[in-house]
Amino acid sequence: MKLFFKAALIASVVLFTSTANAAFINFDNEVGSASGYASQDNSSGTLLSSNSGATLELGGNRWIDIPMNVTITSSSILKFSFEASGLNAELYGIGFDNNDTYTYGQIDSFAFFGGSQLNKMIRENPLNAFGNYSVGDGIVNYSLNIGDFFTGTFDRIIFVLDNDENQTGSFASFSNVEICDNVLVCQTAAITEVPAPSHLGFAGLALLIVGALRRKIR
Repeated sequence: MKLFFKAALIASVVLFTSTANAAFINFDNEVGSASGYASQDNSSGTLLSSNSGATLELGGNRWIDIPMNVTITSSSILKFSFEASGLNAELYGIGFDNNDTYTYGQIDSFAFFGGSQLNKMIRENPLNAFGNYSVGDGIVNYSLNIGDFFTGTFDRIIFVLDNDENQTGSFASFSNVEICDNVLVCQTAAITEVPAPSHLGFAGLALLIVGALRRKIR
């Protein structure tokens, strides 16, 4: 019984460590500061936060720039759920940047995952392409190892619903968006924003717990 209690307590520490170091983006807090990215955005489209802040909804032809300090390391993972409806757009993606300037062919810190022009873009310049989403695919959950493709510190995140040819009639929803250090600290469900103590702090706490349990067992 003591051994079972010890294992359960250590497991709870590990679980709390995992959840404490990740947080979904709460779009209720972010859409007020959002703006169109560079020359790519058509501001006549729609921009909404829904699902208690878990979802960003775009309509039309929109590249939305949200100020947010993000550090991408070699082990970073971008996780989110995505669904598109209406007309199939030309590009769907998420990007990271440090300015409000778009230069064709110089978007290495973007992750594109679908749209009718994705293959054309890949042929013309190297892109970080993950999958080939099209309208009708429904809700798709993505876990992208973006740290394998680019790293750096960024001050904004860009959500892409690109459709220059048909600037109305395309819709996209980005839900449960998070950037985590590794798969063990990624959330899986509801929005949570928990202060993130360091891994060393939790390691020390775990050692103290183990030490106390050993003394009791003896």
